[in-house]
Amino acid sequence: MKLARNILLVDDEAAWLRTLANTLNRLVPEAQIDTCVDSRQVENRLNITDYALVLLDLTMPFHSGEELLAMIRSEHPNTRVIIVTGVNEVDTAVRCIKNGAYDYFIKTDAVEDLARTVRRALEVVGLERNYLKIKEHFLSRTLDQPQAFNNILTCEPQLLDQFRYLEAIAHSPEPLLISGQSGTGKSEFAKSSHQLCCPEGPFISVNLAGISDESFELKLFGQLKHHDDGQVTAQAGVLHHVNGGTLYLNEVGALSIASQLKLLDVIESRQYYPVGSERPYPVNCRIVASTQDDLLALNQQGLFRSDLLYRLRAHKIHLPPLAERSLDLAMLINHFIDQAAQEMELPPPQQPRDLASQLSEYRFPGNLHELKGMVFDAVSRSDGVQLNISPFMEAINEHRSSGERPQDTIVFPKVLPTLAQMNQALIDEAMSRTANNQTAAAQMLGISQSALSRRLKG
Repeated sequence: MKLARNILLVDDEAAWLRTLANTLNRLVPEAQIDTCVDSRQVENRLNITDYALVLLDLTMPFHSGEELLAMIRSEHPNTRVIIVTGVNEVDTAVRCIKNGAYDYFIKTDAVEDLARTVRRALEVVGLERNYLKIKEHFLSRTLDQPQAFNNILTCEPQLLDQFRYLEAIAHSPEPLLISGQSGTGKSEFAKSSHQLCCPEGPFISVNLAGISDESFELKLFGQLKHHDDGQVTAQAGVLHHVNGGTLYLNEVGALSIASQLKLLDVIESRQYYPVGSERPYPVNCRIVASTQDDLLALNQQGLFRSDLLYRLRAHKIHLPPLAERSLDLAMLINHFIDQAAQEMELPPPQQPRDLASQLSEYRFPGNLHELKGMVFDAVSRSDGVQLNISPFMEAINEHRSSGERPQDTIVFPKVLPTLAQMNQALIDEAMSRTANNQTAAAQMLGISQSALSRRLKG
């Protein structure tokens, strides 16, 4: 299912049809408008093109609008219908709504109201189709485009679920919010999202940390300068350059309230005004934002707008810290060994067999960035045969000496649970943390997969 933007306008009055198409092109620039003056062609047009929305006149030769409404709701249930007619009758309007019309408009109504309804209808169709696609992907447990994730190394079930989710929402027009600690791979997930939705378009990243309101506006919107001699010079912003691609806004939590309002307006109106211009320009890109901050906590402190928060969270994924990716640790170390050896022009040393298990209790506060630095340091100190583990042990000892506990302390209730209750609680927690993956849960509990399976059946 593609992005829900196609609209078919059906009316036997050609002049009105042209006027309506021009109006919607101006007020809903993200939509793709087709027109049809012959009601006999509607069924064939719908069979050829997957329209998200149809705007129907009621009184037409050959097939009435109500006949076409019944056909569309029966044969194309994923397509919404808005009646736009000169028939101003309450009974007719009520009957159309009962028969499945999304809304009912009189041709003399304000076109701005119609445009807002069209945009809401497109959003509804998009959400419905995304839900169906997400459901299909999670039931199939397969990826259609695994190559989009070649830049991410993992075998963790929770991250593989995120792959399927990203693929399911790839063509949604709504923003994507990626949250997680620094160094958890947010930019790599943003690039994967780009590969899924618009690989032929540009990918432009903007770091919002420390950016001023003026710089934010100039960076995104660009500027038109009017000189005394009548000449106009233009400086294009990233919203112009990213046309047809992905705009990645890194550290969106750092934006000021004033800049947040400007970003919200871009997302809601799908248009922007360059500084010094009174003419709006359409926004034609996917917006992906990331943050290491808790935006809900910032909102409760009055530092982040509620309306922007909920628009950004239309689609969201949270990336776990490296300390929760024990299944990936050995694989990531080998990847960074190969990378370091290639860049330093050294022979790649062998990873000690027990290194990953020795690091299993280390919290990696710097996540992937820290692990990569450790491995590069270790490769530089190695003899070309075995990886020098000194950088890893030094980091572990430093954090132990600074008072960091290697693991969380279990807090027992006043009445101690039985051993059977503790066993069950541990199994439930391991299954929850691994998304019901028995192999991963068994490894976490230190038992075999068959032993865990027997306990689950018992």
